[in-house]
This record gives sequence, structure tokens and C-alpha cells, in this order.
Amino acid sequence: MGKRKIFTKTDLSVPQIEYSRDMVGNVVILPETIPPSTTIVEFKRNATTTRSFDFAYWYGAGIDPITYACQRQIERFLSDGEAVVSTTTVAGYCQALRYFLNHCMLRATASGRELALVDVTRDLIDHYLDHLAGLGVATISQKNFYAKTKAVLNALGRRGLIHLVTSGDAATFPNNPFPNINRKINGETALSKREYQALTVALRQAIKPIWDDDAHVTGELLSLILLVVALHTGRNSTPLLEMGRDCLRPHPKDNTVFLVLWKRRGYSSNKVVLRSESNAERLLESTPSLRTTVERLIRRVITLTEPLNAEAPVDLKGRVWLYRSKRLPNSRCVSQTDTH
Repeated sequence: MGKRKIFTKTDLSVPQIEYSRDMVGNVVILPETIPPSTTIVEFKRNATTTRSFDFAYWYGAGIDPITYACQRQIERFLSDGEAVVSTTTVAGYCQALRYFLNHCMLRATASGRELALVDVTRDLIDHYLDHLAGLGVATISQKNFYAKTKAVLNALGRRGLIHLVTSGDAATFPNNPFPNINRKINGETALSKREYQALTVALRQAIKPIWDDDAHVTGELLSLILLVVALHTGRNSTPLLEMGRDCLRPHPKDNTVFLVLWKRRGYSSNKVVLRSESNAERLLESTPSLRTTVERLIRRVITLTEPLNAEAPVDLKGRVWLYRSKRLPNSRCVSQTDTH
């Protein structure tokens, strides 16, 4: 069976870009719309510590049309109408736009005129790459900043706000601006057997309080348990953080269950087989014993956090890793652990 196409609804409450076109068809942002009534974009709860981004710094700096278009595009990414990327990803886009808008501001100063959307060309992109190279950051960081900036500009191009050349020497985005990037990246060194054993022993001791009759669920304790689950399953942090309370499903084989996780990027679920028989005293002493206890560990967390689920914010209802935060203004607020 073919994959079913999912259509998203457009959120008409998202501010639209008000513009006209000049005699040759170039987009011209209406001056009365700049700057917008609010320059701050708020991010809902996400896996980073970024909660907002303010575009105010780049208004009145000679690049108003570009700043305005970028801000509106970020707002569209966050709306239901274009919710095809996570809030965490959009927050990353904003961090990259910081460098792009700084570069545009320098270009406007050097040229002695205001830059418009029509100025987003291959020449601007080539100089942006030079700007990134001059920051003194690692090549992989330059590549990440460039890729995130490109994602925003591509979205503007698809909407016809900037003209994108897709092929040839004048293509807006060069074909391969970071050749042989993989050769410049050193992979992480795996833990030695002795280091791994020391880690498992430390984790075993650290998560023991979860089995107490009066166990108190804290963000730190849940983070350690999340690490145990990640070590066993090998799954990425985002699917594990977004585990639902119905994540454990029956398996046709006795003493076995499925751990079902949602992979946002692939729009599909992923199943991990867990053994359901357990021996709590041998938890984490070796890899085989870890396999037999992860299912029980998850069920224990689900049981302890069940009372918090009713109080959780709408965007956290149905999640597993809930605890009562002491850092929030209201100490009775329910939050979710993260990987930071």
C-alpha cells in the first residue's frame, strides 16, 4: 500500500507578509508594515533552552525587508499551517539567522543603501559563506549555520518572495560549498569496557530511589532513567523524550513487549523489542540483565508519574517523563525532563 499523503491546515491567524510588486515583478514589502507590532518570536516548550528570539536588533539597520520576511517565515514555521519541522529545529534556524542578518547588515553599510529581498542572490550567499569562514568557528559549525539559513531562504523562495535560481553557475545556492566535510569530522570515541562498566555501576546506584515505596520523582532522577533507556535501545533523545504513556505494546512472544516510539522526521513509528521478565537486584550489572529490566523500569516511571499527567500542560499530556518543577515560577507546575 502506498504512503498516505497528509494535508495540513493553514492557520489564518499567522501574520501574512504584506507586499506589492514593482514594474519588473520584484517583491516590495509595504513600508507601513515594518517593523511589526512585535519583534519577538516565542517558542513553546522544546528540547533546547531557547524560549524566544527577538528580531528588533536588525530593524532600522538597512535590511528591514529581509529581516521582516525572515521573521514572518519563522512564525509560519511555528504555525499549524507549516508544522513540518519541530520547534527545536526552528529555534536552530533563528540562531543561524543571527549570523546571516549580521552579514546583511554589514553589506548594507558597505554599499551605502538598504538591502531588499531582490538582493538575496548568489553574490550575497557567496559573501555570507566568506563571512562564516571568518568567524573562526569549526567548518562543521559553518556548514550547520549555512544549512539552517538556506532552509529559511528556500521557504521564502517557494512562496515567491525571493527569486531562486536552481541550476547553473548563477544558482542562488552553490552546489557543494563544503567539499569533503566528512573528512574534517572526528567521530566520538566509544567508551572502553572498563569505562562502560563503571558507568553502569554508577547508574545502578543513582536510579535505586525509583524503587522506594515513597519514591519522589525529580527531573534529575528521570534524566538518569532516560539515559538507561537510551543506552539499551540506542534510540535518539527526541523520540525517547516524546514517548507516550501507551509506549509499551503487547508482543506475540511470551515475556516480551514492544517499546513503540514516534520518529517525527520519517512520520513513522519505530519498535524496540524488550524482555518483560525482570530481576531488579541485578539491574545494570551487565548488558543481558539490562535487557530484562528496562520494561519494568519504564512501567515504574509511568506509574509514579500518572498523578502528574492530569495536571500537565496540554503539550505535555500523555508524556512519560513528567515531574513537578521547582525552577518554574509556580513550584507546583508540571514539567518534563530534558537532555540538558
